[in-house]
Amino acid sequence: MLEILFLLLPLAFYSGWRTAYKKNRSNQTNSNEVSTRFVQGINFLLNEEPDKALDIFLEAPSLDAQAAETFLALGKMFRNRGEVNRALRLHQHLVARPDLTNTQRQAAMLALGEDFFAAGLLDRAESVFNELLKTYPKNTAACMPLRRIYEQLHEWEQAFELTECSVVDKAERTRLMAHYLCEQVEELLVKKQLFQADEKLKKALSIYPQSARVQTLLAELALARGERRAALSYFRQALIYDQRLLTSLVKRLLTVFTQTLELQQLYEVVSTEYRRVPDAKMLPSLAAIAQEIGQGRSLIPLMHQHLQQDVGNVQTIACAARYLTHETSSETQPILAEVSLALGRLASTLPRFQCANCGYKLHEYVWRCPACHHWDSVQSQ
Repeated sequence: MLEILFLLLPLAFYSGWRTAYKKNRSNQTNSNEVSTRFVQGINFLLNEEPDKALDIFLEAPSLDAQAAETFLALGKMFRNRGEVNRALRLHQHLVARPDLTNTQRQAAMLALGEDFFAAGLLDRAESVFNELLKTYPKNTAACMPLRRIYEQLHEWEQAFELTECSVVDKAERTRLMAHYLCEQVEELLVKKQLFQADEKLKKALSIYPQSARVQTLLAELALARGERRAALSYFRQALIYDQRLLTSLVKRLLTVFTQTLELQQLYEVVSTEYRRVPDAKMLPSLAAIAQEIGQGRSLIPLMHQHLQQDVGNVQTIACAARYLTHETSSETQPILAEVSLALGRLASTLPRFQCANCGYKLHEYVWRCPACHHWDSVQSQ
């Protein structure tokens, strides 16, 4: 509770000074009462009795700017400490007071919405933020938390509409807008509403032309229309924009493109990207495609090279061990085969992706981290 004491000390000093300053005025009794209340509140906080302290603070007959700011800071501290119920009680009291200025009321409503959000009461938080925007249209501070709520609720159209007022950076804004449109496209593709999906993708492409996700969805739309050559072209463009997608796309690619000519074209696409930016983490995917067209052994020199210079990850080592088993002598081959199998089993149990922002690990690739909710932060390990 010491941090709360330090928070309230300026208010206590201010209250005492105000009492001394007004000693000879008619409201001296009122000032003494206010000062006494805050001293009592601090004592309750020091005695680990925050609820009694809140009772004292909230019974104050009037609030000035200093007291209102202190209450807001105290409520934020309660919320950050996980004491959301106390923060809610404090901020609800502030919002209900008739003696707040417009600025103070807006700050209190914003804090109340954050409390509801922290408590998981998304509908009530949404209501507070919408009321704040309706009553004070110029207060855009509510746009960002309201957009976060719509993300949680998968209300992508509403989130899209709030991007303009909640994101200052233009590059970040266009990236988010494209993601929101892509989320809607995925839902439309599931429903086989191809025309609507096409319209959304055209809009996303105009907003963010370098989006790998847009290219991936264009490929899926082309596949839904039976345009396999166009789909392969879109997949290739997606890999050019974001090479890390290969790890998550390889199973899908091998499921879709099964004809010999398509597989050869796919191998050429992936090997070209590998030559452009050599990355050991691409080897398992490249090897899986090469195996389908009978060119797996051609990758053995690359396996040796990466094992000596850049091992990549466990999946890469397991893949290299599996290929190099055929290059060893008959005496060591069984041992290396056992090591290869063990590494393969280990690789299958390990998460293949990790969020660069919060470190959360996943087995499947996602565009938005489920832990910290950052977009485009998930990378292959």
